[in-house]
Amino acid sequence: MDFLEAEDGWSLSFAGAGFLGLYHVGATQCLRQRAPRILQGARRFYGSSSGALNAVCIICDKSADFCCSSLLGMVKQVERLSLGIFHPAYNPIEHIKKKLNDSLPENCHILASQRLGISMTRWYDGQNIIVTDFATRDELIQALICSLYFPMYCGTVPPEFRGERYIDGALSNNLPFSDSPSTITVSPFHGTVDICPQSKSGSLYELTAFNASFQISTRNFFQGIISLIPPKPEVVADYCRQGYLDALRFLERRGLTKEPVLWSLVSKEPPELTEDPGSADHYQGQKLSLTIRWDIPNVLVKDVSNFELLSPELEAALRKACKRDFWARLQCSVPGRALTYLLLPCTLPFEYVYFRSRRLLLWLPEMPADLCWMQGLLKSTALEVYSMAKAQLLKLGSLPVTSTDSGRVQPGTAASENQALNPRPAGRALG
Repeated sequence: MDFLEAEDGWSLSFAGAGFLGLYHVGATQCLRQRAPRILQGARRFYGSSSGALNAVCIICDKSADFCCSSLLGMVKQVERLSLGIFHPAYNPIEHIKKKLNDSLPENCHILASQRLGISMTRWYDGQNIIVTDFATRDELIQALICSLYFPMYCGTVPPEFRGERYIDGALSNNLPFSDSPSTITVSPFHGTVDICPQSKSGSLYELTAFNASFQISTRNFFQGIISLIPPKPEVVADYCRQGYLDALRFLERRGLTKEPVLWSLVSKEPPELTEDPGSADHYQGQKLSLTIRWDIPNVLVKDVSNFELLSPELEAALRKACKRDFWARLQCSVPGRALTYLLLPCTLPFEYVYFRSRRLLLWLPEMPADLCWMQGLLKSTALEVYSMAKAQLLKLGSLPVTSTDSGRVQPGTAASENQALNPRPAGRALG
């Protein structure tokens, strides 16, 4: 059944992808520009980690310029740090939380309730939780922070939501409701989802993990590293453009666009479409073909000479977000890098003390609750280790130990005790 024929409507699900979340921005911009009815008529938007951020931006009607500048701003911040993500100044949770507090509207929790589904992983048992209702604006922001929190990468103490601790939703359910036929799935990793890059690898093996399927290939392995350690902003921007092209391929395969744009990009004439009179869906007065066309070409970013012709708004937002000021260009240049690494033994101790002290001051309001949680965690861990050790010792103490000599039982066993209580009469010595 086609997703447009679903009785309860359709939904969109965005996978967690770290810094590759800009891929979702490109796909969303393509849907907004070429098939707005898909976003307007969607019943719910699901997401985990960076996919949840893209979902809340759709609900709050954030522009492509805002999304590109926010994510590429973090990429440029990592680029300026001498040690990258290992620098003490790197704190993605603090940066994202400040951005959400400054940019989300006051009624964002009302807009998101029953339309946004945020995937989170409960800390103590690893159970996946999808939150769809939010009482306040702060509660919505806290749910997004929980879904983004990757253990040890973002900190050591998981954030709290409604009295419980949660971590990254991608660790338990990276692509919510991916098995539903009425859900349009989006992922920057090569796999079998609706909108994703089409791999040229000959590998037919797939890995199913975290409720998502990934093709086993070197390309996916490389993208997994990029999602945590970002490259240059221009490379991340190309993933956004690829998301636009992959979403356009999805629309053309489903017959949701009028013009064969991808065929014109590869300078080929599209094959003639044979119409099936029995496969049409009337949606808002338009006929949509339900047959999937597999002959739509796969177009890469390098094949597009001028991306501005496809989406002027997205291209302008990417160029603006990738632009660096004079000081940033100087820091990223070869002389600037060399000078930074030469001065690193002198500057790093002061930077470490400053940023750690600043982080400690920001942690003071949450310190009592976090210390109480850590105390309870240590206590429960100690009790569990004690009970396991006690069970093992009791198990070892109850095992009977028999001698290798037949008929002879070692002392300390039940048979030796019976023999001591009922001794046999001594036999005559052989003369």
